[in-house]
Amino acid sequence: MSSPESQSSFALAARLGADGERVSERLALHRQLLSKLAHSQALTGEDIESGYAQVTELMTTLLRVERGSVWRFDDSGKALECVDLFEWAKRRHSSGAVITAEAVPAYFQALAQNRCIAADDAATHPATREFTESYLLPLGIGAMLDAPIWVGGRMVGVVCHEHVGGPRRWHFEEELLAGTMADFVARVIEASDRLRAERTLGQYRDHVDELTRVEQALRRSGENLRMVLGAAPVALVLTRLRDQHVVLANERCAALFEVPLEEVVGQRTRDYYVTPEERDQVIGALVEQGQLDAALVRLKKRSGKEFWAEMSARIVELDGQRCSLVGIFDVTAQKNLEEQLRALATCDSLTGAANRRHFVELAQREHERSLRAGAPLSLCLFDADHFKGINDQYGHVAGDHVLSALAQAARGALRASDVLGRLGGEEFAMLLPDTDLAGALVVAERVRVAVAASEVQGGEVRSAGTSGAIRVTISIGVAERGPGESLEALLKRADRSLYAAKDAGRNRVQA
Repeated sequence: MSSPESQSSFALAARLGADGERVSERLALHRQLLSKLAHSQALTGEDIESGYAQVTELMTTLLRVERGSVWRFDDSGKALECVDLFEWAKRRHSSGAVITAEAVPAYFQALAQNRCIAADDAATHPATREFTESYLLPLGIGAMLDAPIWVGGRMVGVVCHEHVGGPRRWHFEEELLAGTMADFVARVIEASDRLRAERTLGQYRDHVDELTRVEQALRRSGENLRMVLGAAPVALVLTRLRDQHVVLANERCAALFEVPLEEVVGQRTRDYYVTPEERDQVIGALVEQGQLDAALVRLKKRSGKEFWAEMSARIVELDGQRCSLVGIFDVTAQKNLEEQLRALATCDSLTGAANRRHFVELAQREHERSLRAGAPLSLCLFDADHFKGINDQYGHVAGDHVLSALAQAARGALRASDVLGRLGGEEFAMLLPDTDLAGALVVAERVRVAVAASEVQGGEVRSAGTSGAIRVTISIGVAERGPGESLEALLKRADRSLYAAKDAGRNRVQA
């Protein structure tokens, strides 16, 4: 007959085995989900509403919940609107519901501070109990699993999984699935933004054909040049190749460069390029190829104000002289939008640090290089000490200023090769290539001291000691990559060191 101890061991082993099977089953579902999402048409950005609908249907099936929804923040960030809710039993989609930060402040605060809200009992969980009377009880919701959607370092919405019935324990792998759904929605939003930018640019591309039409009209009919140029819907200028002086231009061109039409003839085109090197490249390419299509150049107005332009050109004959017929399209707004989208894809909009996705990509790349070259690699994780107290005492606007100042101070203490990333909320990471543990501890201590020496007052970073300023300290966990160690394992060790720094009293560096 077995002893009580051995019976207990057998029971524990059986339970662990059952948990292992459950985890394996859920991870298999996770792999299936990733495969489906990777081939989703929603990633084309053509129909963002269909993308939302696909997500809500998938989340209810894979997480076995009755209700799955996607919510987007309004411009103020103080309200969430449901863009798609799928009810599994009724196979029904709906949208339009709104919740506000004023009605459920704890929930909004929890979204900003957590990567996932796993409310096993939604009626008692601190982040969701505010919903009890108005939302949970009327709909019979017992548990909620919500994951914020981050795009370019900015929280833009949330995916919500709602279990109808009593409380439900959410497992780690289910939180992983919820995070994957949120990341997919972020990719759908990014794809939609990129498509909108491309279509805007396409409007400029359509005008390139106008240049060819004008050129053909000139050669075909010998019409009055001024009439032809004046009727064109784009800025056109005719310039002698020999000396680059303007022969003719239309009103659109004169207005673009802020030159009165009567003064356009005789102007030197070189005066309207930002750099002479770019001018020489454009003219050289035109002479060599005979034409240019949609060349991106930086030009300037008579006032000196610079702008981005797409320039298309053809070489034509006028009174026996070779001239360039040039169409100019101001694409400054589009260029700025492209830059903004590029920044959103890689940078955290509040702090300027690499956003979570871009930081992980850089870390994976550097980790692979480190393994190949046998070079040292260290990673630091840190967050602001007692940051919740700062938000509670001074408000979230002041909290944003503190995070911005924190990142500015940290960046100033890092080396050119180091990478600062914001993982979310007040959590940051530092990637230190070619750096062993001893060197990483030196860098981390320098960052800690720099942050402690900075203050925020009225939204501005001040020197330490300013009356009434907000001060913040950080705790830093440091780890150096071990032989053959994965990036995930390195991150976990740095995370454990961070918690050890906090347990030891905060405002310190711990390896």
